[in-house]
Amino acid sequence: MIDKISPTIIRKAIEEAKKSSHKSHRLGAVIFSNGTKIISWGHNHSQRAARRVNSKYLKWPKTIHAEVDAILKSRTDLKRKKILVVRINNHDQFLLAKPCEWCQLYLKYVGIRHVYYSINKYPYIEYMRLI
Repeated sequence: MIDKISPTIIRKAIEEAKKSSHKSHRLGAVIFSNGTKIISWGHNHSQRAARRVNSKYLKWPKTIHAEVDAILKSRTDLKRKKILVVRINNHDQFLLAKPCEWCQLYLKYVGIRHVYYSINKYPYIEYMRLI
């Protein structure tokens, strides 16, 4: 059974997506543990040098994805943690935010196996388990 995502976590992910420097791909991510304990958050943005991330996890070298930004900001062990990734349009409506192949690899590498992401139809949040 899929856990219910706390409204606090959803609001935080939307808040982060609004900070994105991209106009059409505004994504926010929140790493959390059971319940409502937020560990870290991030959003997608351009960056001149992404030196802290192994290049095999970056498809576009000058862009930091929301998932990667949240991981870099976490400063803690992420094993058995969960992540919510949301994408919004200019009207704050949910769009598909399924993590790309590179982000999925990075999430697995740091120990995050439970991934929730937004979609553009009810129930608006999908789940996938990384194995």
